[in-house]
Amino acid sequence: MFWGTMTTPTTHTCTSQPATARKPRPTVAERRQADLAEGIIKLSPSSLTFLHDECPACFWHRYNGRPRPATAFPKVFGALDNAQKELFVGRSTKEVKKSLPAGIIQRGKRVKSEAIALPGTSYRVQFGGETDTIFRFSRGGYGVCDFKTSAPNEEAAALYGRQLHAYAIALERPAGEAIPLAPVSRLGLICFPPEGMIELPPSKPAPKDSAKAGSRGTKGRSRGAKVDAAKQYAYRTSAVWVEVKRNDEEFLHFVAGAVKLITRRTMPRSAPNCGWCRWTRMTAPLLEQESFAAYEPAGLEPALLTGAA
Repeated sequence: MFWGTMTTPTTHTCTSQPATARKPRPTVAERRQADLAEGIIKLSPSSLTFLHDECPACFWHRYNGRPRPATAFPKVFGALDNAQKELFVGRSTKEVKKSLPAGIIQRGKRVKSEAIALPGTSYRVQFGGETDTIFRFSRGGYGVCDFKTSAPNEEAAALYGRQLHAYAIALERPAGEAIPLAPVSRLGLICFPPEGMIELPPSKPAPKDSAKAGSRGTKGRSRGAKVDAAKQYAYRTSAVWVEVKRNDEEFLHFVAGAVKLITRRTMPRSAPNCGWCRWTRMTAPLLEQESFAAYEPAGLEPALLTGAA
């Protein structure tokens, strides 16, 4: 006979707090309405270049809830941009242009400006983005510069100068408690125009590498066979400085016009040659049609739905 003690199982009641529902992320339209209520328009400096000039309707949609899908940036340009920055960051500004003040080229940074008043409108604007590089001059002051893999020209300076002006204002008048970088006295582009290709001389292996290679033996290939290293090539180019004259008054008048375009209640007329607007006009009727697959009555043949004999 087994003698023991019987224990009554204890039931533990677990009381859990009701999960707090996560607030849905506000839509673009809701964020815009909140900004408009404060009288602030948040602008990306990069949108003030090609998008603004290509199509007023697409620029308006960028800030009113139906932005044009971003196109894929070719990886080769990203690789070239990174290589240029790796080479020049930490070097003297004199290597770019001897007439520049002495200083050091530094990596860019994310910037956000305070709310800036605009002429001719009650709205204020706030710039936010990331600079390519910053010049830190030895005797005080800063410069803002963009790297471009293209031939230098005045049209590019005028176009990208808008972006550089926005970055300069954001550096001098940052939002919150960020430390101002002021004054920003120089703006410009460093252009790298492709000027041809050259073949690089073959690199000689280090002695220790040769010794290791000999100790591995010749398994898998005939004794004495020579493996040719792949030839290497490089693009020839030069760094060309394109100065952008700073004119905040002219720039802010331009931005005021862009803000008036954004805050229109109705969409402006699209550019005649805008491919994206043409595509949306062509596909809008198709997107509005009801799908037969979703609303097909049960038991009917597809031929009856389409009216085929």
